[in-house]
Amino acid sequence: MKDGRTGAQAHGRTDAMARGCTAMLAGAGLFLGLLAAVPLAAQTPDAGGILDGAAAAIGRATTLRADFTQRIHDQMLGTDETSSGEFLEQRPGRFAMRWHHPAGDLILADGRVLWVYLPSSAPKQVVRTDLTGKPGQSADFVEEFLDHPRQRFTVTWVRADTVGTRPAQVIALVPRATTNLPYERAQLWVDEADSLVRRVEINEGSGAVRRITLDHLRVNAPIPASSFRFTPPAGVRVVDATE
Repeated sequence: MKDGRTGAQAHGRTDAMARGCTAMLAGAGLFLGLLAAVPLAAQTPDAGGILDGAAAAIGRATTLRADFTQRIHDQMLGTDETSSGEFLEQRPGRFAMRWHHPAGDLILADGRVLWVYLPSSAPKQVVRTDLTGKPGQSADFVEEFLDHPRQRFTVTWVRADTVGTRPAQVIALVPRATTNLPYERAQLWVDEADSLVRRVEINEGSGAVRRITLDHLRVNAPIPASSFRFTPPAGVRVVDATE
């Protein structure tokens, strides 16, 4: 049978079909554009990859040097304490936190012994501990959480944040084995540009929360050997805390 439609009718239907196809394609383009935007907003960063990057970054460093600010919040006691000083690390095994405020306080690991001398609160006492490499023993809060971290911690992504003006990814670490560890959980602020840890927050077994922020962080800067030496002052009692 012949199609009884006139040429004008057929042409009109063709135009309508073309307009319909154009509308469908435009709608599909809009939908695909929205679809492409959704994963960018909703995608969760790879926490394990961020942790691996931080471990690799510290593995490439022989020394770290920075200013630090420490804040300790104890909800049970209702106290907040803020202090500051210089952070020094020479891998492997040497570490120091030398306080400027309060002046004279220090925590230092010389490769064999961990020394804790806090004259602001205990002027007549120094505590020493032989370093054996046990997890949680060193006060080096960077090395502690980046030494074989995948085997020792479960890791989750928390949020994106900044430290000063530097964008960072925040990840949470929970120990797989908590026996004799002085903390229950830690969060690391890992720099997006260089994967260095710029801030650490530690939930201690006592219930206190310790947050340490590093500023003016320098990698592989020269550090004098004397920075990792300590001799107890005369007249100060030395307490051996080695287990």
